[in-house]
Amino acid sequence: METKFQTSFIPKKPIQTTSANVSGGMSLFLLLSIIIFLISLGMAGFVFFEKNFLVQQISSDQSSIATNKNGLVSDSNTVESLVLLDSRINVANTLLAKHISVYPIFDFIQKATLQNVRFKDFNFAYAGQNSSGANQVSIKMSGQAKDWETVASQADQFGLPDYKNVISQPKVNNLTLNADGSISFTFDAYVSPDSLIYKNTNN
Repeated sequence: METKFQTSFIPKKPIQTTSANVSGGMSLFLLLSIIIFLISLGMAGFVFFEKNFLVQQISSDQSSIATNKNGLVSDSNTVESLVLLDSRINVANTLLAKHISVYPIFDFIQKATLQNVRFKDFNFAYAGQNSSGANQVSIKMSGQAKDWETVASQADQFGLPDYKNVISQPKVNNLTLNADGSISFTFDAYVSPDSLIYKNTNN
């Protein structure tokens, strides 16, 4: 009796696609590698351009600092010049504040002298301090008037309130009758120191 073999083309187990799974896994790994490479390349490019930008920024800042430093040096010289000028102005103001002007005295003599009176000499001197400690300046003059009445009028003229801001204690002394009938006399007074300060004068 012959043994019969039955052949069947229906597989008993499913065919395994090992090669397909392996090639699919390799494609995924390759894709991830490419993505990581591109990211790394992008980061490297970013770092490179960022470095160049920072270098340019630092160079620009250094140039700006150097310019500002030069400006500060120039400003420092300007400030020193202004300080020196201010010091000179202060010294000038101090000198002017203490400067004595005799203009008010001559202006007073011109206004106060009557027509028939003439003065022959003038003496201007420091007279020390008064009882209150203020410095005093004295003036002394010798004059000649037409007659006694003119001398009296001249004495009254020196005592007018208009001149109290210039002189104090005016005195007409040493009256002498001359051969021609004229009267010689001397005039003494103290001058207000404030009226002699240059900054207080109007000339």
